[in-house]
Amino acid sequence: MFMGFFSEPKHAGTAYVIVAILQILGALISIILAAMDAEIALVPVVISGIGAIIAGVIMFGYGNKVRTGVISDKVEILAQFVRIVGIVMIITAVFECIANVVAGVSLGAQLYGTIITIVLGLIVIFCAGKINDGKKTGGDKVIWILLLLIFIIEILFAILLIITIVGIILGICNLVLYGCMFALLIDNDVKNAMNM
Repeated sequence: MFMGFFSEPKHAGTAYVIVAILQILGALISIILAAMDAEIALVPVVISGIGAIIAGVIMFGYGNKVRTGVISDKVEILAQFVRIVGIVMIITAVFECIANVVAGVSLGAQLYGTIITIVLGLIVIFCAGKINDGKKTGGDKVIWILLLLIFIIEILFAILLIITIVGIILGICNLVLYGCMFALLIDNDVKNAMNM
């Protein structure tokens, strides 16, 4: 019964929708609080918040498609999830970079970290494309093993969030999300598609 819950991808979609809503609300609250505090520079917070909102909307769109069954193929759900992670990494990095530069941080110092994050995001998107390209290669096996390790780590982090009580809602959502992704990853159909 326990694994049966995580074997239903729609639960992952629902959890991701909640995570997206929390992110959007968090960004809006940050902007509102900054607007009310004269000592906080508003423009950088707004720029950063816009990036978080855009990322949240993209996450919501994917989560809702999984939740409603628009995306139902197991391999496609996994590939799209990994792709969204890469896209969100890039969007967040770009907007955070702009916000920090506007706040007075040196462009040179900021660019280094941003470029690294963008490159990592592009690698993640590339890996997502390999998951559902219909080809079975050695690279698919490497990606499968990496995803297995990442999902296990994320599940452990989610449990830690739940234990802190403060992050209990986000922790529960992440536990459901990554628990479902882990279940997808070890599904025979997905393993076969990824040459495992």
